[in-house]
Amino acid sequence: MQLNSQALAKTVAVLAGAFWFLVMGFSLLTGVGQMTLTTLGSFHPWFTYSWGGWVIIVIEHLIGGYILGYIFAWVYNRFSR
Repeated sequence: MQLNSQALAKTVAVLAGAFWFLVMGFSLLTGVGQMTLTTLGSFHPWFTYSWGGWVIIVIEHLIGGYILGYIFAWVYNRFSR
């Protein structure tokens, strides 16, 4: 069985972006998990615990999710033959 690289890449990108969109949005509105997200954010360039950082981390995960999903599908298809 072959995986559709584009479909998997887009799916992983949307899921990763949506996850951070919801988690950061909830945290910024309520303050829950501020220390945890600040610690996780230290692994991301240009991240700050703010609304601007919220946009940056969502964009980073959309791009990173797309790339990782595409690479995973490519490797899977390569070795499943």
